[in-house]
Amino acid sequence: MVALVLSSLAAAYLLVPNAVFRFVLALSVPLKVFQERKTDDLTRAVVTLSFVFCAALLAVRYIPGVDSHPFAFPDSPQLRSADYKLVYSGLYSEAIFKELGPRFWESLSRTLDRQLRFVFWYYLLVILWAAFSGWLSRNYYRFRRYVWYSRFADFYLLPHISQWHVLLSPSFAFVPGTKVKADVLMSDDALYRGDVAQYFLDKDGGLSGLFLMNPTRFDHRQYLIDRDKWGTTRPKSFYWHTIPSAKLYLVGDKILNLNLNYLSREAIRDEVEKYVSRALKGQSISVSVRLTKPESAEDDILGTSSWT
Repeated sequence: MVALVLSSLAAAYLLVPNAVFRFVLALSVPLKVFQERKTDDLTRAVVTLSFVFCAALLAVRYIPGVDSHPFAFPDSPQLRSADYKLVYSGLYSEAIFKELGPRFWESLSRTLDRQLRFVFWYYLLVILWAAFSGWLSRNYYRFRRYVWYSRFADFYLLPHISQWHVLLSPSFAFVPGTKVKADVLMSDDALYRGDVAQYFLDKDGGLSGLFLMNPTRFDHRQYLIDRDKWGTTRPKSFYWHTIPSAKLYLVGDKILNLNLNYLSREAIRDEVEKYVSRALKGQSISVSVRLTKPESAEDDILGTSSWT
């Protein structure tokens, strides 16, 4: 019986609130999908919700109005302590349960009212905190210059956010107007280049597809013919051909390699290195960041990352 109660409490106070938190947060930013063991889920829920849990606990104990509503009834610290002792004893021992009789049910009724009151305020705070966290995440670039925010985001916000959102949404971490240009190698050896216009995630959080604007394709076949025939080739730009399409859609499971260039008027190398490395941590990848010459007077290629 005690084990069943503990399992119910873990679900009510950790797993369900954590699911509510992620649901509300997902309304603001795409989330990373975790596929972990139950103990890992519980650990992550504790880290995510411990602050909110403590805030709700203090609120129902010390804030007038919150401490008695909803489910109001005459209560006192002494009665609360006695009720918890009676309920625990009755659940632990069948003999004590029979001995307590109606007193057990009276104590259980008051205990349930207290727990329902706590759950009401706890879940409300979880929703408000998730909405606030979503707002902080959407304004990451605006606040990241503050040390307190940067540390809080590194520890609390970024672990929830999809790595693809960090990588493919320049407005998240980089200066306004930053463009993301992608070189995409497909499973059929076709190589495409273009501006990332939109991306899509599957139910497991993986990249299911990309839309490229101003797409071009590299004529790899002609490049090899020229190299084999002459021992050298024309300039690489000669082999890039414009695709007559406003947007080109590439299927995610056909993508073998991505090379991303972040173009901006402001130097963002450190940002690329920091967030690309963190976003892809733990995956079998190779990440590099370098400065290169600008493509034009208007744009500078300031950060490059590649992975397979």
